[in-house]
Amino acid sequence: MSSLVHGDSYRETLPRLEEIFSPDLFARPSGLADRDRHALTYQRLRHINDRLETGTPLLHHRDLLFPLLEWVALADPSLFYAFFLHHCTTVGSILEFGAGRDDLDDVLAQLASTDVVGALLMTELGHGNSNAAVRTEAVFDPDTREFVLTTPGPEAVKYPPSVGCPDIPRIGIVTAKLVVAEQDRGLFCFVVPLRDAAGPCPGVVIEPQDSAAILPLDWATVSFQGVRVPYRHWLRDSASIAADGGFTDTLSNPAMRSRQASRLIRYVWEVATVGLAAVTRASAAVAVRHAHERYTNGTFAGFADPMPVIRYRNQQRTLFGALSAAYIAAMAAKSVSGPEPVGRSAGEIRTLFTLKAVIDQLAERVTAASRAASGVLGFSPQNRFLDYQGLAHAFNAAGLSTQVLHLNAAWTMALGLDYQPPADEPRTPHQRDLRDPARWRALTGTRERRLHERLVAGLGAARAGGLAEFEVWNDRFDLAEQMAEAHALRLLVDLVRQETDALPDADARRLARDLCALHLLGEISAHSGWYLAEGLLTAEEVNALPDLLNQLCQDIAPHARDLADALDVPYDLVGAPIVHADYATAFTKATFADPA
Repeated sequence: MSSLVHGDSYRETLPRLEEIFSPDLFARPSGLADRDRHALTYQRLRHINDRLETGTPLLHHRDLLFPLLEWVALADPSLFYAFFLHHCTTVGSILEFGAGRDDLDDVLAQLASTDVVGALLMTELGHGNSNAAVRTEAVFDPDTREFVLTTPGPEAVKYPPSVGCPDIPRIGIVTAKLVVAEQDRGLFCFVVPLRDAAGPCPGVVIEPQDSAAILPLDWATVSFQGVRVPYRHWLRDSASIAADGGFTDTLSNPAMRSRQASRLIRYVWEVATVGLAAVTRASAAVAVRHAHERYTNGTFAGFADPMPVIRYRNQQRTLFGALSAAYIAAMAAKSVSGPEPVGRSAGEIRTLFTLKAVIDQLAERVTAASRAASGVLGFSPQNRFLDYQGLAHAFNAAGLSTQVLHLNAAWTMALGLDYQPPADEPRTPHQRDLRDPARWRALTGTRERRLHERLVAGLGAARAGGLAEFEVWNDRFDLAEQMAEAHALRLLVDLVRQETDALPDADARRLARDLCALHLLGEISAHSGWYLAEGLLTAEEVNALPDLLNQLCQDIAPHARDLADALDVPYDLVGAPIVHADYATAFTKATFADPA
């Protein structure tokens, strides 16, 4: 079953990961003030970096990068944020928009050594935090061939999560509106030193902000007061400014250029999918193991001898459902962590950000459910559910919010951009079985297609009625989001079918399908009224769904602990006491008399 989670390259990386991530060095910090907690984050970042010895950016070593991201997320979600901002978005911006240049090698060398730590400064306080409405300006000075970086007002102040900690030299990738000869040339990225060991650089104002306890990050507001940026620190992509001040760009207008800055967000989507899948796996595995050791009795057991809570069907529905979602999240992470495709199509980009959105939803759900199912100890920080839940909540908004990603997906599909709705599959007699993956595909594909048809028809009718584009969409956001979520579920069904079909052992294949059925049929059940109204499910099938889910739980129960362990969770690194049968001893140093 673990082959559903990781491929062979991960197993080859394990000895290196175990060497880097000593449980003692990466034990969960407790009782630290914010400043000390943030300092620890960057000490750990350097510790990892010093042991990599790659010589080239980690983005060029995806077979190492993604396992590292998994373990970083499990060890320290705060470090995960700093790690991906440094190695993926900061370095990635330079590689993406400075491709083919050698005049940025010194910056890359500084980042590679972590002599400086990278940060991404996109989000601003005003205008709904929209990256499409950046107000920070970089005005070209033709006399010095520099750019003057200025924050025009409080709404344009940057609000990054990773620059507040003092004494850490920083380089930021700053998005700003380029102005040449008083003309707006669109949104570009600039490499800007933010602070050195002595403090903020001239013209850079850094104001530390409060840190959230659920995910400690060194938030700050950052503004620029006439900061001079050298020409070579302009990540100009295909644009240039000639000696006479003439601006050229292969992109035809500022709006097209501004959209290019979002190219680096793909790193966030990949990183989020991998990291969130890791904490989803860990939460489910820890909770399932604990449920086998957590004994209870009471009214519903007839006050019989204590029994493990995993015997209770409601616990099984919750925890086996979490296991199911964890395996599906792992399959999604595995699908994005291979070699990077060359020249992703519009459809491939949509699939990537759709997977990010749906895996974040799974992570939020599973971390919360696992915590709640573990009783009072689920609320203990030592057991990590709160840490992992904090990471999932944070990524709901990172790299565009989950809701915005769904709406963007719906917009591209409504326009038919590299998209064809699923074809109607002919039904065969055996497909009446709701345990059959072909039935899941038929149901989810039909829902996606019909919702797409209704959305396209509604948009067309609204436009024909003379409505402005905002009004065309404004009454259809709910339908658009439903369609995008249906699309996401169909993608997961396809992924599950592909991965489970590849399992060579028939028993493992059947168990994997039954496990995945818990989540997928749960999603279908949530829309059972729609399927019934559309004639895709009968009343008998709808009424039988709860019993089917219970039967799946009964079939999975004997294998639950093994399924949890096959999720490849490094329990020593996670450090949750409730993973072990003697968990109570981890919470007290009191001595007790020998009962004998």
